[in-house]
Amino acid sequence: MPLIVAGVVAAVVPMLPQSWPLAVRALLGVVGAIAAGAAGTYVSEVIAARRQAVEADRAATAEIGARQDELAGTRELTSSDEQSVTGLLRPERELVDFVGRADELGRLREWCLDETAFPVRLMTGKGGVGKTRLALRLAGSLPSEKWECQSVKPGDEVAAVKAAGLVEQRVLLLVDYAETRPGLAAMLTEVAAADAGGLRVLLLARQEGEWWTSLDTESDATRELAARTPVLELAAALDDRRDDVQVIEAALPFYAAALGRPVPEVNFTAASSERLPVLVLHAAALVAVLDDEQGTSGGRAAADLGVLDRLLGHERRLWDKAARRAALTVRLPVLEQVVAAAVLVLDAQNAGEESVRAMIRRVPDLARADEERVGAVAGWLRQLYPMQDGRVDLLRPDLLAERHAVNQLAAHELLRRTCFTGLEPDQAAQALTVLTRACAHHPDASGLIQQALRQDLTGLANAAITVAVQTGPRLGDLLAEVLDDAPVSIEELRRIAKAIPYPTVALAAADPAVTRRIRNLLPADAEPADVAHWSGQLSTALAQLGQREEALEAATEAVRIRRGLVADRPVAFLPNLATSLNNQSNRLSDLGRREEALDAIEEAVRIRRRLVADRSNSFLPDLAGSLNNQSICLSDLGRHEEALETITEAVDAYRDLVETRPDAFLPHLAMSLNGRSNRLAGLGRREEALDAIVEAVRIRRKLAEDRPDAFLPGLANSLNNQSNRLSDLGRHEEALEAVIEAVAVYRRLVEDRPDAFLPGLANSLNNQSNHLSDMGRREEALEAVTEAVRIRRKLAEDRPDAFLPDLASALNNQSTCLSDLRRREEALEAVTEAVQIRRGLAAERPDAFLPALATSLNNQSNRLAGLGHGEEALEPIVEAVRIRRKLAEDRPDALLPDLASSLNNLSVRLGNLERREEGLAAITEALRIRRRLAEARPRVHQSEVDQSQRVKKWLEDMPS
Repeated sequence: MPLIVAGVVAAVVPMLPQSWPLAVRALLGVVGAIAAGAAGTYVSEVIAARRQAVEADRAATAEIGARQDELAGTRELTSSDEQSVTGLLRPERELVDFVGRADELGRLREWCLDETAFPVRLMTGKGGVGKTRLALRLAGSLPSEKWECQSVKPGDEVAAVKAAGLVEQRVLLLVDYAETRPGLAAMLTEVAAADAGGLRVLLLARQEGEWWTSLDTESDATRELAARTPVLELAAALDDRRDDVQVIEAALPFYAAALGRPVPEVNFTAASSERLPVLVLHAAALVAVLDDEQGTSGGRAAADLGVLDRLLGHERRLWDKAARRAALTVRLPVLEQVVAAAVLVLDAQNAGEESVRAMIRRVPDLARADEERVGAVAGWLRQLYPMQDGRVDLLRPDLLAERHAVNQLAAHELLRRTCFTGLEPDQAAQALTVLTRACAHHPDASGLIQQALRQDLTGLANAAITVAVQTGPRLGDLLAEVLDDAPVSIEELRRIAKAIPYPTVALAAADPAVTRRIRNLLPADAEPADVAHWSGQLSTALAQLGQREEALEAATEAVRIRRGLVADRPVAFLPNLATSLNNQSNRLSDLGRREEALDAIEEAVRIRRRLVADRSNSFLPDLAGSLNNQSICLSDLGRHEEALETITEAVDAYRDLVETRPDAFLPHLAMSLNGRSNRLAGLGRREEALDAIVEAVRIRRKLAEDRPDAFLPGLANSLNNQSNRLSDLGRHEEALEAVIEAVAVYRRLVEDRPDAFLPGLANSLNNQSNHLSDMGRREEALEAVTEAVRIRRKLAEDRPDAFLPDLASALNNQSTCLSDLRRREEALEAVTEAVQIRRGLAAERPDAFLPALATSLNNQSNRLAGLGHGEEALEPIVEAVRIRRKLAEDRPDALLPDLASSLNNLSVRLGNLERREEGLAAITEALRIRRRLAEARPRVHQSEVDQSQRVKKWLEDMPS
């Protein structure tokens, strides 16, 4: 026995943490021996596994040491005074061992190894987060005997796909800077046509923008391939296990080894709670080594974006040394401007001698230099950043290039002028893209963009519109500020207004800015028709931005002017008046002025019916649009049968139009299907409602894939409605999945345009809460609805007519969630506020708000009963039954389920007050209704029948 114990202790104790006392470790060894028996094999396996782990750790440590020795011994690039120190950060050098991204790498490997997976994948992420590093790591992780991995050079996209079909191995193609590849569409066409079972194409880009969704594809198959490509977006943090300082400290020995320096003793501090991109963290490590080499290290360093400027300082010393060695008689500050100009306007794909010299002459001090001097500067630049893979590899990584360009433009006014004057369209787009990307990390970038646009709005406007759609609202907002007051002719403003797409998120601020400017610049004697046109355009643009009162004011002006024009020339101006009335109705509806909205749209419909009778082909689209809006107004006023009839006519009209012009009318068909689903649901026709919304989602998803800037809001709206239709049919998991997607889309939209999209986000959060509750996920449900209440309370404070109904709905749902979590007093407080709001609304418009009032009264009764207030609980449920009985007489298909629910609750309230016979009468009526409903839809209503049967038995068993 002692020998056994000694053996086990000898085996186990070395495996235990050395910080544990020896007596404890020995005791555990004895326990292990006692437990051995049948478990002996298991203990042996554990010990073996532990040994393997220890050996793996030792091997990893040895490998890191060997890698550092290797770097120290092969410093051919960094030991040379002619090489860029920033080049040490380039991912293809793989200087620092890869860490983190385990989840993303696992998903990418699974994609590669799954032979049935889709052949193309897009990986996006902000500058510096490590897209290229991850792609190269993926390539290195695939077995070389089975895989050939290749980085595709610019211009070789199609050839690379063709060559992949000629090798026996599977092929992974890495396409970096995918957004800059003119050959990308042709490449996807080749992938779509090929047998792609053994091919994987990984595209890398900073964001998914119009460059991707609006590819000029050459076939339906290619278009479908682009639409179905999954997108993986990288966050800044490598993982949850390493903070920023730990990432820096892990990289420090590698840069020290590469530079042949000892590892400096530096204490790093993270200056912000936000995670920094891995590029910035590695730059901090590299700068620490370089500072130590220069003797400027103070032993402490901050991890922040400032390390990029400090690294550029080291790079400038390289520029100066190379210039001195070449006997170049150009001062360093001038050479710094040359590099900035190259970053901004030099086409890296086509940097011929002539274009390089033209770029150099944009630097003010070299504008009049002789050819020999300009040629010497060009040679200096090519020596520093030679051609690689068919392109000039200028200052990289991109964050450094963007930082340097902004620094130089901010310091030199003349350089700002020369670099943004007389640009070709591609150059203008490149320069604005560099500055727009720099806005994320440099405080001066936004101001520089505004200055450039003010300097040459005519020459840069088209490029600004294109880049804004590709990169997001930041540039669009800056363009809007410039359009407010920049000196430019009204003719040029009209051209800019025409170039802005509609609908749009990225340019939502620029659209009303240019339209308002045109409207204000119209002369006093301008044609009334022109004034009305621009007032109408302004109304639409303001509504898109969420500025509803101003939008209504502009729409009303357009209606007033066009009424006057119709009085003199009805044939010419009746169509325009109908358009303005349609627009005015939408604006009134946005503000909750529903009766006025209906009056306006009914007049528009009457006009357009007359026009269709005369010229149906021309005016049918307009009539369909007005019918769609009329249906919404009727529904808002509780006139549901009329609303369904109207929207059905609109859907039929749009189906006819789609057959001849799908690109023009598919968005309108989706909108009308969305409305028809809501109308059907309001009448209790749930299966038909689901069919309609499924078709709407399918259309809008495809539209959003092609043009997310324009169609993502519509997709979010339809997903939200689809979740409700699925929930109505008891398909709760699918309902939750749909609304989660809707919430995610709305959150993205709210980041850019809170005024326009906060109502939609609140609506989806409210629905998400309902679906989470249906699945018993109560804490999450409360969290979602509380956020919805917070948003809607703020909206209702600003515009009560429009948003008080929504606030009451969210409060009602919040009450239910609080009750589910037994927070009963808070639950009663929330539902009492909802009842108060809905009682006021129902007093003004009973047809529209009585159903909602009954819902809150029903819930208020439940809350009071939960707190033991039996007598008080009876009054609201009696009122709810009375309201719902009257409503069910008019609309039984839609409202009988609600009546049964209130009758069920009434019977419980009566039973709790020992009013047995009255309770039995109520539950008997509820059962009769629910059995009839269950015969038609057992999946939805059978559980309700069972619930009422239990209540009835409880009452029957109660003593008389």
